[in-house]
Amino acid sequence: MKLMKLLFLLFFSMIFLIACKENKEEEIKKIQIGFTTAAIDSDPYYIFAKNFSEIVDKKTNGRIKIEVKGGGQLGQEGEMFTGMQIGTTDMAVMTNAYVSGYIPAAGLFDLPFIFKNNEEAARILNGQLGTEVLNEYEKFGIKALAYGEGGFRHLVTLKNQVRKPEDFKGLKIRCMETESYIATYAALGTNAVPMAWSETITGLQQGTIDGLDIPISVIYANGFSDIAKDLNLTGHFYSPLIICMSKKVFDSFDENDKKILIESAKEAGQICRDFNKNSESKMLEEMKAQGMEIIDDVDIQAFQNILKDFYSKRAENIGKDYVEKLMKEIK
Repeated sequence: MKLMKLLFLLFFSMIFLIACKENKEEEIKKIQIGFTTAAIDSDPYYIFAKNFSEIVDKKTNGRIKIEVKGGGQLGQEGEMFTGMQIGTTDMAVMTNAYVSGYIPAAGLFDLPFIFKNNEEAARILNGQLGTEVLNEYEKFGIKALAYGEGGFRHLVTLKNQVRKPEDFKGLKIRCMETESYIATYAALGTNAVPMAWSETITGLQQGTIDGLDIPISVIYANGFSDIAKDLNLTGHFYSPLIICMSKKVFDSFDENDKKILIESAKEAGQICRDFNKNSESKMLEEMKAQGMEIIDDVDIQAFQNILKDFYSKRAENIGKDYVEKLMKEIK
């Protein structure tokens, strides 16, 4: 009889332990975040995604696991954006310029030569205006959590140095398939060549394009100093990065976890900005030592004069109210 009782207790103890284990496993939520660039320590997309994943893990005591998938493992940006809309892709670090092809208001931060420096950009993106634009994403089935920073986009060229607007004329410049970038290059007399990121290095090596615009950290992380001759510090576009999440996936979390996700993305965004601020000068020195010529005497005022009517024209696409608010913010 005692043996039967002992076996009975052991049986139910095992059932209880199995149930506890299953409940614990069910509590852990696993999602993936993708981006198109290389998953290396000097890449801002990776820095943004990796730190976000680690902060979320810490804040939730491991209840939410975010797997980082770089190098286009979850697709190119268009594929990830569509995937988030329909719920087949969980999350992605998106380039603002690409998003603006879907969400007109996002084009506000693609206007050329609009920010004086990184600090001004961060102040506006993290303020009310930046939040209003992030809220626009929800109309398209996506929850935008927070901004990070790719940095100012400068012009990498094979053999043409660019110091003034006329130096741009006739060049074949790779750009993302976004209306704002294409329109800017048209205004500068440049031949914009829409091209996926995965095709860009080959296009430059084969001479299909004369150059492309990308931030210093991405130039450095992807070894462009071995391919292109000149880095022209035009800074003509500022490149915010955005951690985006499928609205369907975001809504599957409770209110506390939603708050954690947003807070974690904001913290990771600041880490991304700090990295750029602390490392860009070192990256430029290293690329210069590798034989890349750094063109730093670009006539920014001349470019702004050429594009003085451009902002009012773009307001029709972006939204007049947004453009007016931005102009007021930057005075």
